[in-house]
Amino acid sequence: MRSPRITPVAIGSGFGLLVAGLLLAAQTPRLPAPAPTAPPYRLWRSETTGNVYRVHIEAETLYAEWVNVPPDLARGGAYLRTECRRLGSKWIGTTRSRLRLPCTEVSSAKGHPTGWCSLVTRTEINTVSADRITGRAQAPRRLDCQSCKLLEAEWKDFVWVPAK
Repeated sequence: MRSPRITPVAIGSGFGLLVAGLLLAAQTPRLPAPAPTAPPYRLWRSETTGNVYRVHIEAETLYAEWVNVPPDLARGGAYLRTECRRLGSKWIGTTRSRLRLPCTEVSSAKGHPTGWCSLVTRTEINTVSADRITGRAQAPRRLDCQSCKLLEAEWKDFVWVPAK
């Protein structure tokens, strides 16, 4: 028994180009869109507070850490670390901090006022460019000093520029 013979069929040039383009596109590896980047571990100064942050971006995550913590706060274990994931054109995430807050009624095991609270607040970064980072972050408005629970927060805008 003979196998059927396959006969080439003439296809219009427009359709043929479309098929050829689709085949080529299927063979070409797709690269992810480049994420906006700040130079790795670059230092940025807040125009609002004067704090200096080490900022770096890995893939779709932006990290920032407060690096010029005053010595008296550093001895108490103060820190402020932000982690935001890229969502469209913004970076959305949280800031974890341990800071001395106006909570003189909070006491340590020895009965001394500590005023230290660890908090998690929300952070949004709107723009990241080579010379400016802008965004907003939650700041405590009302705090339960006995439990260090954030009762009410307000959004504060910030601008970071490269530290000199």
